[in-house]
Amino acid sequence: MIRNSIRNSIRNKLILFLLVATLLPLSTSIVVTYLVTERQVIRDTIQTNSNLIYQGTRNLVNYLEGIKQASLLVYNDTSLYAVIEDGATSYSSRGEIVRGLQSITNTIKEIHQAYLYIKVTDKAYLYTKGNLNPRGEGESAYLPDISKGDLRIEATHPSHTYGIQPVNPLPASIVFTLHRSILNSLTMEDLGSISVDVNIGFINAIADQLYSQGEELYIVDSEGTVVYGSKPAFRGKQLGEPWVTELLARENDRGSYNWSDSAFKGIHIYERINEPYVNWTVVKRIPNELLYQHARQLTFANAMILLAFMVVVIAGTVFISFRFTAPIKKLLGYIGKIQTGNMEVDIHVKGNDEFAILAHRFRLMMQTINQLITKEYKLEIANKTNQLKALQAQINPHFLYNALQSIGTLALQHEAPKVYSLLSSLAKMMRYGMNTNETFVPLKKELDHVRSYLQLQQQRFASELDVEYKVQEEAAARLVPKMILQPLVENYFKHGFDPRTQTGRIAITAGCDETGQLVLDVSDNGRSISEERLAELRFKLRQKTDNLGETESIGLQNVIARLRLYYEEEVHMHLERRGPLGGFQVRLLIPGKRKEEEDNDRIDR
Repeated sequence: MIRNSIRNSIRNKLILFLLVATLLPLSTSIVVTYLVTERQVIRDTIQTNSNLIYQGTRNLVNYLEGIKQASLLVYNDTSLYAVIEDGATSYSSRGEIVRGLQSITNTIKEIHQAYLYIKVTDKAYLYTKGNLNPRGEGESAYLPDISKGDLRIEATHPSHTYGIQPVNPLPASIVFTLHRSILNSLTMEDLGSISVDVNIGFINAIADQLYSQGEELYIVDSEGTVVYGSKPAFRGKQLGEPWVTELLARENDRGSYNWSDSAFKGIHIYERINEPYVNWTVVKRIPNELLYQHARQLTFANAMILLAFMVVVIAGTVFISFRFTAPIKKLLGYIGKIQTGNMEVDIHVKGNDEFAILAHRFRLMMQTINQLITKEYKLEIANKTNQLKALQAQINPHFLYNALQSIGTLALQHEAPKVYSLLSSLAKMMRYGMNTNETFVPLKKELDHVRSYLQLQQQRFASELDVEYKVQEEAAARLVPKMILQPLVENYFKHGFDPRTQTGRIAITAGCDETGQLVLDVSDNGRSISEERLAELRFKLRQKTDNLGETESIGLQNVIARLRLYYEEEVHMHLERRGPLGGFQVRLLIPGKRKEEEDNDRIDR
């Protein structure tokens, strides 16, 4: 059924073809975009996180280097070194040990405590926050697990007192410890060791900046012991999970690899810290859900946009198909009426395409057939009637406009472009005045009309007339009643212009003030009027009367009277006998909305 419907209908075929031609590329675009975006996001994520972890490891190395340098004070402080070498046998040894260990612990603010073991006399000291606690009688000395001349960092663990009972013990804290063997600089004899416990606060601060919610970050040593973990419960514990074994077995010092098991599916990005005294690995675990989230968000946004386009395309396809095949359907309807015997069907199909041409040709064919059927006298009567109507239609003001256009063309043919320009200006003025369909026009049309008028006046007075326009773009688009500007300009030529005394100047400005009303100024340098006459004109303009009075003010009264029809008392006309150019000035203040528009706005609210 559906197949037959498509096969037997051009409209359905067109809809199907257009939908396939548009939806298939769009759907393909969504899939390709997702795949490309997913790969690009993974590459960008790996690169960004690799750089971030690298920066974090550099910060860690610098921090550990500072702790390492602090432990070298046992050599750099000659007094402390001498005490260690002597075995702390003199009465001043305790003070030197306190001063030396205090200097070490004050070097890095996160140092929790320092433990010094002197091998020569088997003495041990624990320095905690200003207190030096020597090993008591019967207490065994703590010996760090380091080789002679060795330096190493012990992974995170709870702090302890190294077998010494301090006077004011500190609360237990999670620390990592730097152990350094102390040697005689000449004989290389083993003199003892120093152990520095460091709180992991700084490491936490660095590591917390390297991952976001939903991700995991670990710092593990070469044995798999967790120095730092995003899950605090793992800190200080050795992880024996397969992913840790895989991580420690990798040969490269930095890189990434995918991992998938029942507990985690995602990617590992790692960076190793390979120093003689520390071998840590910083690893970041990003699950696939988080890794692909950004790609899915981008794809979802693209899909929504493409879906909106699809809706538009489908609607447009159906609309175009119906619009495209509508002339055929209409023509078939006309043919059906003709088949019933109605030979007077008015066949009318809009457009200029092939279907419209076909309908036009079909209509011509039917007209030819009707002409053969209709009697001759009916055709003669119709022809005479049409001729009479055509002659009557030509007798109207448009004849004069067309005649001016013809004369202008003749002027161009005789190389008189100035004549053509003046005729065009006059024709534009006539056409503008004859067009009674528009009550309100943009101010730009009024200005164009005045330009045509002034162009004719400039031709009349040659170089004795200068015109200046200053019009804001916003003002040019405002709608104003038709024919309000020319009377203001024409008033100058009737009463103020005298080319015998000076070059005439007229300035037309238009703009909008802060209240939104339109401000129109027409000023000139012509003869002005007396104060008494100015007062008389102002009085007349304030009167609500239809009497136009004397001819000297008929144009101004006509303009203000017509404006008050639309704006009532909201419109104002100001007259000045001495304007900016030294002559008469007329200023119109026209509100942004007409009175009926304001009333409608109030009703709507």
